[in-house]
Amino acid sequence: MKTNLLLTLLVALLMVSCSEHTNDSKYRSDCPRFAALQSSVDEIHVNEPVIFTAVERSAGKLINLATYTWSVLPAENVSIDATSAENGLYDGKNPTATIIFRAKGTYTLTFRADYAGSGQVNYFDISETLSDGTKARYSANTASETSPQRDYLHAVLTRTVRVLE
Repeated sequence: MKTNLLLTLLVALLMVSCSEHTNDSKYRSDCPRFAALQSSVDEIHVNEPVIFTAVERSAGKLINLATYTWSVLPAENVSIDATSAENGLYDGKNPTATIIFRAKGTYTLTFRADYAGSGQVNYFDISETLSDGTKARYSANTASETSPQRDYLHAVLTRTVRVLE
């Protein structure tokens, strides 16, 4: 009985001491915010390599692991060579991909970044249109939704790309 009471008291004390930082932004993880999904050329032509860069407007905070994924739809006639975070760690560098379109047309380019939070992660879901017309969506989910060990933050940038002959 005494042991159960002591254990209950310790757990309650731990919960109270940890909860004081829940709303303190100093301890909150946040993913980077992006300014643009830039291309290295003004006009994109078939069979010419184009470098796309996800340009950060503000750095992430209290995040460590980073995974970047670039995709293009339709995926036929497209090749992608992308950079990844060095050793999987967030480094604040602007992610890039070199893409070659082998057919003219209109494509949807998507950049997705997933970050593991190392601080307090609060659920959020925010969308905005960037100055270059790129659609950006930032979100976070708790560990119970993805895995029992991590809280993740996400940034997804989507842009329409027109490829000329």
